[in-house]
Amino acid sequence: MGKRRKPTEKRKINSKRTLSLNKTLEIKYCFQGLLLTIAIAYLFYKSLIGVIVGLVVIPFWYRLCEENDAEKKRTQLLVEFKDFMMFIVSGLQTGYSLEKACLQAEKELIHLYSSNCQLASKAHVMNQKISMNMQVEKAFMEFAKAIEIEEAISLAEVISFAKRSGGDYGKNIKQTAFKIEEAMAVKQEIETITTEKRLELKVMSFMPMGILGYISLTSSSFISPLYGNLIGIILMTICLVVYGLLIMLGRKIVQINV
Repeated sequence: MGKRRKPTEKRKINSKRTLSLNKTLEIKYCFQGLLLTIAIAYLFYKSLIGVIVGLVVIPFWYRLCEENDAEKKRTQLLVEFKDFMMFIVSGLQTGYSLEKACLQAEKELIHLYSSNCQLASKAHVMNQKISMNMQVEKAFMEFAKAIEIEEAISLAEVISFAKRSGGDYGKNIKQTAFKIEEAMAVKQEIETITTEKRLELKVMSFMPMGILGYISLTSSSFISPLYGNLIGIILMTICLVVYGLLIMLGRKIVQINV
């Protein structure tokens, strides 16, 4: 039989993969920003000098992409935590202790999401602390603070209070978990409803550039007075700034925090 890989080796491999993925995403976003800069230089200025003005779009685009990725990861993390929480409840209903229920929930989480699970590494750290005789309520609180989810912190506070109070703490934890699940279900429903509006916003964000490109190709004489002179450059720059501000405003409108 071969030697088993140590947990530290696995964490090193995962961290290397994460760094490599982040680097690839950075290159991708910068390349997309460069293409967008070239498009702006052509559509708004029709000059290579416009690339200099368009360079300010790269950090703007990079920030938008980072926010989108962070939002997707946050949404996925909430879904994973809800499943993790319900796995713990299922374990408690089976008759497991809270410590064993947390360990079983980690295994179920890995089985459900495989290597794409964001929460698994944090849950593994928590269970390792519990196995080294750290109080389960303290380990769960540190886990909740690490993932920075409000619902997780609320559940950790209930677990801490229930363990101190004694009695049927499992029942209190289950009741709280079900209430949190209902609240998270509302969040997911709102997310589903706003998904269509988010898609519409993306289409509307690129529509002005598409229209400008179409006019440039089919009726260039119609907008030719806007190019090659100071007044035209000023007007197009103002339009570009307003364009960017409207995109940010649209993102604020479709962003609903519960």
